[in-house]
Amino acid sequence: MSWIYGYYSGSFQQEAELRPALYRFDAPGIKIRAGGSGKNLLCFDNPSNKDEKVFVLGDPILQQGVCFRYPDTGDWAWLCADETRLSRLDGHWVVVFAGNHVIRAYNDSLGKRSLFIHQNQDAWFIASDISLLKESGRAELDIRRFGAYWHTMFPPNLRRYAPSRESCYKDVQMLFQGSRMILDDAGLSMKHQPFLPAEEKQDLPLLLENMCLLPLLSGRKVCVGLSGGMDIRPLLAILLSSGMPFTAVHFGTEEGEDYRIARKIAEDHNIPFRFISHQEASKGWEMAKDYLFHRGFGFNPASNSLLGYYPILSQEADVFLGGYYGELFRFRFMSAHLTSIFRLRKPDFGSFAAYLFNNPSSFFTKDVNLELHRGFVESLKKELADMLSPQGMLNPLWMNLFYARYSPRSINMPDLSHLDNYLCDFMPFMQKAIVGQHWHYGVVHQLNEGLHRGIIKRKAPDLQNYPLAIAEHSASYLHRPYTLKLRLKLKKGASYNQSRTESFLQSNKTEIMALREESTVIQDPWLDSRKVGRILDSYYGGDRGQEHALLSFISYALGK
Repeated sequence: MSWIYGYYSGSFQQEAELRPALYRFDAPGIKIRAGGSGKNLLCFDNPSNKDEKVFVLGDPILQQGVCFRYPDTGDWAWLCADETRLSRLDGHWVVVFAGNHVIRAYNDSLGKRSLFIHQNQDAWFIASDISLLKESGRAELDIRRFGAYWHTMFPPNLRRYAPSRESCYKDVQMLFQGSRMILDDAGLSMKHQPFLPAEEKQDLPLLLENMCLLPLLSGRKVCVGLSGGMDIRPLLAILLSSGMPFTAVHFGTEEGEDYRIARKIAEDHNIPFRFISHQEASKGWEMAKDYLFHRGFGFNPASNSLLGYYPILSQEADVFLGGYYGELFRFRFMSAHLTSIFRLRKPDFGSFAAYLFNNPSSFFTKDVNLELHRGFVESLKKELADMLSPQGMLNPLWMNLFYARYSPRSINMPDLSHLDNYLCDFMPFMQKAIVGQHWHYGVVHQLNEGLHRGIIKRKAPDLQNYPLAIAEHSASYLHRPYTLKLRLKLKKGASYNQSRTESFLQSNKTEIMALREESTVIQDPWLDSRKVGRILDSYYGGDRGQEHALLSFISYALGK
């Protein structure tokens, strides 16, 4: 990954180097180290202050009107001359300024990259990802803070997003959205600017087109994550109409309609197509441990093949272009939205908690369970109180604003900080300039999928001839995907993802059963060892109803 860590004040001279670094900065009371593969990492002297170093992690994008470009040397000189200009950047990024007696840091407006700040008396440690906190011995969970994560991100295969801007670790703060951090002799100061809708309405299809074409126009090799679903299709239409070369990849299984439709589209349009199976990408139990070490808890250990997928893909591409977040511009929440249409006031705590709240099978003690629940309640109430007034904004769009504030940080940030080691995971829908326009295009526009279907009709109308897929199933393009989801709910039988999870749990039975004997589990004061034992013994005794509980335990034990 592209990473950075550092120390301010204190006795860091005794701290061992965590990783081999590509770039360094040392000053009295300050030590900064940065590295990775070199992709998505810059380091240069501050053009406005030669005594300072500037570290840029991630993939920042500069917007000019309805156009976008990657910043060049002149742009960075302009941005560094007035650091408030950094808020204009799109993309995912963290920028750190290190000088004599000061460290300043900024991050992107959606919080897709972040910085963790651990305080120990008068000394501070900063790190760009969870794994660095763990490597430095500073990742001790805070029960109350963890509650917002436990009741939303567990079980990991039913994960939602955590309604919190707080780190879940003791004595650790973090950059939220559009944040500024200053560490100097006066101590630590932080300011956040939670994401807001764009004030001015712009041509959303044109913005999306220019954002989508940016990597190709900049000479990067682009690989599209091609499926049979709706969200990738307008992006594919834009790329096809451009006439520029790109490749496509499908990841997962050759079973089902999703793969069949993706392959058919690629063949019909002469798009170089690659299939990577879960089996090809996964390396078993050790990769699952590594996956959760870097992502942290709340992620499905059966998805560990993602760690192997991106290195394979990076051998032939610079950018992986996906349709993630495209559902925001359709009717994403469905049942929650349908209900909230009739609530023309700010949703109260109860109605919103009913959507977000999970109550997974617990393996914690009673006292810990109580604290976790209190932490969830406190966090959700705090974040709801910080939301805009719903005046002029129907509740479905009000709920989408909450989603845009909290989902990127809890779901995408751990992925992006790790994947920047290999290639850029580029999501055109999940960019500040694009997301900000969402509230100008209303509920009716969402229901009709106006953005998606309009672009497809104008740019590549033949894509309307292919059915839409969700996993193993498909329906005519005339269907709205949310109607297809309703049909799937009426069908019985396990999905492929469920089968993949079951396969993971069975093939790694020996290692999973041995988890209960590991010192980190035995010595964990939060855990109820009898509950842990019952979950393990019941599942492997044939009770498949314990699958969610077992996944949650593995995710917690390996990810904490």
